[in-house]
Amino acid sequence: MPRPLSAAVMAITDGDPDAVRRHILDAAHRVIGRKGLAATSTRAIAEEAGVAGGTLYNYFDSHTQLLARAVVHHAASLMGPVAGLPSRAGRYTVADNLRYFARQAARILDELVPALAAAFSDSELLNAVRQEMADGDRMNDPSLFVERYLLAERELGRVSPEADCRAAAALLASVCHDDAFQRHLRGHAATPRSRRREIELIARSVTPAAAPDSGGPS
Repeated sequence: MPRPLSAAVMAITDGDPDAVRRHILDAAHRVIGRKGLAATSTRAIAEEAGVAGGTLYNYFDSHTQLLARAVVHHAASLMGPVAGLPSRAGRYTVADNLRYFARQAARILDELVPALAAAFSDSELLNAVRQEMADGDRMNDPSLFVERYLLAERELGRVSPEADCRAAAALLASVCHDDAFQRHLRGHAATPRSRRREIELIARSVTPAAAPDSGGPS
């Protein structure tokens, strides 16, 4: 028989299975942040969550699934700022908004790249991460928020009707991923790369020659 949840965990989750899973995933992420993905044990996660070790397996099939789901769950929890990008349509300039996305994406990727890099060294974990990503919300892909933003701007006449919004979004996301990889490879003390020229080039490629503009700082 499964061991009952502690009073503290019950107070947080009310015993709801989905709430308990989120509580455990949040605990797993904190442990990953302190110890690194490879050194994160089931026991450490259970202690952080305030549950018995065996209780974890009432909510997750395996240690590998728990780690994979923790990585993907944390990625989804970080998406708020980029998910709000389409709401900026019609405000500021298109280039301002693309720079805003690049700043937010940098913060997200700086947290995710170490965990994903660790997953690449463990084929079983990497496959589990892939499965969790495939089963999750497609809108967790940041480039899709950029595409939605550009399409919203097209409706307002600030992006050209013939602009390839998907390609522009993919290019911007690729720049952000490259920068994140370089920051971790070279160390954060290295001089950060300015992407102003690249972002302005992408903005010019999708905007009419005389686009209506609300102006203002980002």
